[in-house]
Amino acid sequence: MGADQTLGPGSGKQQPDEEAVTGTVLELLENLKVRVELENRRRVVAHYGAASGLNFVRLRPGDQVAVVLSPQDATRGRIVSRLDAQARGRDRGVLDQ
Repeated sequence: MGADQTLGPGSGKQQPDEEAVTGTVLELLENLKVRVELENRRRVVAHYGAASGLNFVRLRPGDQVAVVLSPQDATRGRIVSRLDAQARGRDRGVLDQ
């Protein structure tokens, strides 16, 4: 792949024009989908990104995530990362060793 080629759909990498927004997981749905409330109070249904599925990232209600919204449907998105894991562990009573 040359330097002048753009990333196509399904390449597994975030395209340069995509911007991630922060949201909070509200509920876990079937088929690895998640309902997320964004910072602007909109609710979207998001699925795990490719890397999250391979590494089996476990999400729980209340987790902060970064979501890239679909350009075709503003109510759909892809979770690209889980945010602030160290602080989340302390909130749940997990002690640092």
